[in-house]
Amino acid sequence: MPLEIRSLSDALGAEVIGLDVSHPFDDKIFATIHQAHLENLVLVFRGQNLTPQQQIEFSKRFGPLDAHPSQGNAHLEGYPDILVISTKTKDGKDVGIRNAGPMWHSDLAYRERPALGSMLYALELPDRRGNTGFANMYKAYEALPAHLKTAVEGKRAAFHSTRSDIDALHPIIRTHPETGWKSIFVNPQLTTGIEDMSETETEALLTEIYAHCDQPQFHYWHEWQPGDLAFWDNRCVLHIADHTRLDDPSYIRHMHRTTIAGDVPY
Repeated sequence: MPLEIRSLSDALGAEVIGLDVSHPFDDKIFATIHQAHLENLVLVFRGQNLTPQQQIEFSKRFGPLDAHPSQGNAHLEGYPDILVISTKTKDGKDVGIRNAGPMWHSDLAYRERPALGSMLYALELPDRRGNTGFANMYKAYEALPAHLKTAVEGKRAAFHSTRSDIDALHPIIRTHPETGWKSIFVNPQLTTGIEDMSETETEALLTEIYAHCDQPQFHYWHEWQPGDLAFWDNRCVLHIADHTRLDDPSYIRHMHRTTIAGDVPY
């Protein structure tokens, strides 16, 4: 089957058909995939059948991996580069992170060097729900009202993670290191404040920005299929998981995630 890249929505996202990423492929194909990722922000590789090591090797084509600083037993045994996202339990304990991404966020934004991107591989899926939402922060920035662009110009936001107690300051408007395009980088899950602004001013400004970003024209909701491997660009994409059935014991959502290390935002 020839390689095909097919758009998934007007906002962002494309599916890659005809590529088995468990096998090596040449630099020409990789260049096509890399460019498609920059242009579509989210790529979904359909019909994959991957071992943990194969997922790791494919992920490394895009850069060195970044270990997630999660607490507890959230990494796959024997594979510290793979974070388990799962509602499954073993001996009465969660086997991974159960409620991953309950709010819009960008992975590891609280670090000095946030993630370049993340790859999430679907192993077991629920009968319904469990979708993942993605938001195009390029488009959100382009459509940002003039008064908000002025308000955030040159400002930095603070980010914090309760899981790892890490803090960082990053520009609210980030420039992508490869495309040169600008995007909104704050998010409601990890952003805790704005430098040199009062708590009241910060809350008012962020509330308005989040309301702007939470518009359907910026979003794509991915309905997972068995064997999907999704790769998103954390530098210009927010994502959120639909976990409205976490209290339902029949709800099984089991996935493996690798994270590609990024650079310092500017």
